[in-house]
Amino acid sequence: MVEDTVRVLGPVDVMTPNGPRRVGGLQARAVLATLAIGAGHAVSVDLLHQTLWGDHPPESADNTLQSYVSDLRRILGAEAIKRVDHAYELDIDPQNIDAVHFETLVGQAIVAKDDPAECLRICRVALALWRGRPFGDLAADEPFRLEAYRLDELRLVTMELGIEAELALGNHELVVSELEVAIEEHPYREHLWYLLIEALAGCGRRVEALRACRRLRTVLAEVGVQATDDLQAIEHQILEGHVLEPVRK
Repeated sequence: MVEDTVRVLGPVDVMTPNGPRRVGGLQARAVLATLAIGAGHAVSVDLLHQTLWGDHPPESADNTLQSYVSDLRRILGAEAIKRVDHAYELDIDPQNIDAVHFETLVGQAIVAKDDPAECLRICRVALALWRGRPFGDLAADEPFRLEAYRLDELRLVTMELGIEAELALGNHELVVSELEVAIEEHPYREHLWYLLIEALAGCGRRVEALRACRRLRTVLAEVGVQATDDLQAIEHQILEGHVLEPVRK
């Protein structure tokens, strides 16, 4: 039996056997997202009130919340959200929440680091779960901002892990464009620069690799950070025509 998947790695919705199903309005999505973050645990009514209305819930807060939960049960099934004392719990397999499944895959990819082909395969499956900014139009709201940041950081780590696997497999040319785009988006993420330098040097583009070294030094200087000895050593290896030692986290 195919089960529904709660998706938060992008706009909050539910993937059913018949395709994606939109979840009500903004507040209904906020309830589902909060329950998904607390997967496996009961989420207090007070926390749900705080998520929806901050410090000023209306007198109708309990009834309104119950209405949102009823709407969600119609989508997910009557047993998918259970009441536990003064709390609600999303009672589904945690792996049917895309963020939970993503983190499980990341753990598997880390374990498989010594097998680059398998590590790369898992990273691709994990990254394919992403459809946009975590929590969609809720991402900037206080209750979701920190979790959205954490998930997005984990996405970047997974991307780097996949690129490291590509480099270990000798696919240097294939990752250059991806790294250049990533650096434009995250210019102060030093590890991306080292991966780009390794990729360029590995496919014989030594002049561009040296230029990337200089750009990294400039970018770091702009924020008052001095380049490490590692960068100077890499430049020396490139100039001498040596094969670069991978710089890994």
